[in-house]
Amino acid sequence: MTDKANPKERSSANLFQELLATIQSLTGLRTVIYDRQQFTMRAGRQAIDAAFAGHRSEFCTLIRGTEAGSKGCTASDVEEATQEAGRRGEPFLHVCHAGLMEVVMPVVYRGEHVATVFCGQAIVEGCPAADVKWLTKRAGELGIGLDHVMPAYEALPRISQEKLVQIGRLLFLALNQLAESESRAALDRALALERNEAVRSAIAYVEEHFRDPLGIEALARHVHLTPAYLSRLFRKTTGMTFTDYLTQRRVAEAKELLRTTAMKVSDVAFEVGYSHQSYLGRKFRQVTGHTPVAYRRANQAETVKPR
Repeated sequence: MTDKANPKERSSANLFQELLATIQSLTGLRTVIYDRQQFTMRAGRQAIDAAFAGHRSEFCTLIRGTEAGSKGCTASDVEEATQEAGRRGEPFLHVCHAGLMEVVMPVVYRGEHVATVFCGQAIVEGCPAADVKWLTKRAGELGIGLDHVMPAYEALPRISQEKLVQIGRLLFLALNQLAESESRAALDRALALERNEAVRSAIAYVEEHFRDPLGIEALARHVHLTPAYLSRLFRKTTGMTFTDYLTQRRVAEAKELLRTTAMKVSDVAFEVGYSHQSYLGRKFRQVTGHTPVAYRRANQAETVKPR
């Protein structure tokens, strides 16, 4: 097999996807990454295919298609398993609310839990869904007829618990080796930024004015460069365009407000520099893969601050 891509241009996000796809192909088990901190973002966009961004087996899609099932999936995966991955710091076996077993592992980047990877969506010896009677009862609780759930159930892969654990250990080591490589690349970018006074000044200006209407022309005037030259310099130094940098900064602020305050989404949009809620929605989904409302539902703190 020939890879025509220049190795120097292959980002860790591309390698993450290659690794997940290879494990999936070799084992028949589905792999999923929940990216907590946009670790797989490149140039303001998700660099990993959407097929790896959620539990998408026929069985999981069927379960998630009901209101009760969707709530159960969010509680089981987004809340329970991802938080447990951060606490444990190593692979562990997790049984979802629909009775399937997966091996779950954190991805640690620069000392921070930035993503969680799931591998499985399988029938494993000893898991609740291995018992058809249990599955029948659970499907009924979720409002799904047995005639619908059984074909999807029969299509699920079967694997021993021991083999699932071994696959998880291998995947965990490979994922975190990639994260370490990305950490070194990030350090190189940070050093380049420190050496470039113009870009450093531009970023400081963005930090102060990202809530205002802001374009590359105004930024170029501030640092006494032409817009074209600043654009090239900014991208070379930071690894992203000015527009993508501004979008990520605004979305980061929006995430904080959605998580910690009770502000309306329309007010959050205005607060971070967007004149319309719909525009924030498009940018937010582009960066995070979620709508502002869905992000708030999954991440809002127990006690929020009024604004």
